[in-house]
Amino acid sequence: MILFIDDRPIRIYKESKKHAIPMGDEFELVIDARLQPVRLADFKGHTCILNLTLDQMEKLIHGLHQKSGATFDSVYILVQDIKPFKQRIFGMYQLLEAAGGVVLNSEDKVLWMLRLGKWDLPKGKLEKGEKFKKAAVREVEEECNVKAVLEQKLCTTYHTYTHKNQRILKRTKWYLMSSIGNTKLIPQKEENIEKVEWLGTAAMNKAMTNTYSSIRYVIHRFQLLCSSSKL
Repeated sequence: MILFIDDRPIRIYKESKKHAIPMGDEFELVIDARLQPVRLADFKGHTCILNLTLDQMEKLIHGLHQKSGATFDSVYILVQDIKPFKQRIFGMYQLLEAAGGVVLNSEDKVLWMLRLGKWDLPKGKLEKGEKFKKAAVREVEEECNVKAVLEQKLCTTYHTYTHKNQRILKRTKWYLMSSIGNTKLIPQKEENIEKVEWLGTAAMNKAMTNTYSSIRYVIHRFQLLCSSSKL
């Protein structure tokens, strides 16, 4: 599970799957919660926490929402059983379901949107009774005027924000998609979308300097999939 709070990734891994932690994320700090206090002020770089209890995790998340001025890059929490940690996190927020896509055209360019001054990928909330896959296709068409078909699931992200003093946890399921036809790109103005563009590799890399960590994570998963399919 990867949770984004204030645009910082909080990754929760089962200890049995710690081999899946990306290479390059060497830990600058390892904290054993049984032996020392867990203080945000101590975090730096990629911080790894072992033996964290549910209550300690909840306190940590509350602290992250206080915008404490901490300057770490990410947190990895290694646990024996991830299920109770996810349940505790869900209980701390109002859960909102969404779906989105990384959409490719015939030139292998990716569909991006500029929304409120930042580059983003098409996504949106599920309607009542709607399935994730149907919502992903609908949102791409509504936000960008692009018809697309699903190829496969990419990943799931969780990110938090506050709305009317209520903390929201948005769970978004992401899909790899292919566009159908060559319709004119039309941004959905009522959703504050300023423009929609098909971006090649160089332009996409530039866009990724002005987007959210959760979107960079989705693109990273997309790039990993592309690399593995070429092997």
